[in-house]
Amino acid sequence: MSYKASGSVAADEYNQIWHKFWSTNVTKWDKGEVSPALRELIEEKHWQLPDGQGIVPGCGRGYDAMFLAKPTLHMLGADLSPIAVSTATKLRDEKGFPSKLVEFKVIDFFNFDVPQSKFQVAYDYTFFCALHPSMRASWGARYAEILSPGAHLIALMYPLSKSEEDRERGPPFLLSEDDYHQVLDANFELVHMDPKCKTHDTRVGEEIITVWRRR
Repeated sequence: MSYKASGSVAADEYNQIWHKFWSTNVTKWDKGEVSPALRELIEEKHWQLPDGQGIVPGCGRGYDAMFLAKPTLHMLGADLSPIAVSTATKLRDEKGFPSKLVEFKVIDFFNFDVPQSKFQVAYDYTFFCALHPSMRASWGARYAEILSPGAHLIALMYPLSKSEEDRERGPPFLLSEDDYHQVLDANFELVHMDPKCKTHDTRVGEEIITVWRRR
């Protein structure tokens, strides 16, 4: 199922495609492991994240949320799909991750109760590209709303393309660096960018890891 990039879509209708993908086990975006770029950022480049609470919207099976979780950073994996949340929770329990470090909930990113202290970390990968282009401004505004001043948004840009001809249909919708700047620059400062980050073999040249700090 695909949509034209132009125009707009009804959110409720659009969200149904993700329920369908999960119910039919069509999750081609899932690589079965933590993103190499995220692992490199944390383990090799030793990027220091703020303590507090973190969120991974569109968490899927939860690899990244579990990877980021630690005693000083409680992670929330959020997904529209109950199947995704159930699968992530089962995987967490199998791996022995304490629920006090990472939990998974069925959540609509654009409509949920934000903790009073907000979030100090967010990780976005294969979520921005999953949204219809008409939702991008709301995506940027929502991150500004749920992240506290000084918070870090790790955005792994994907799939990047400079060709306008390839951007007509999705999801996933092909992206450019400018697509992120258009919706984040008003409230975030780009503090890290690595065009040569490690990546999956099938995504070489299509990913750039970035970190944005909430103003």
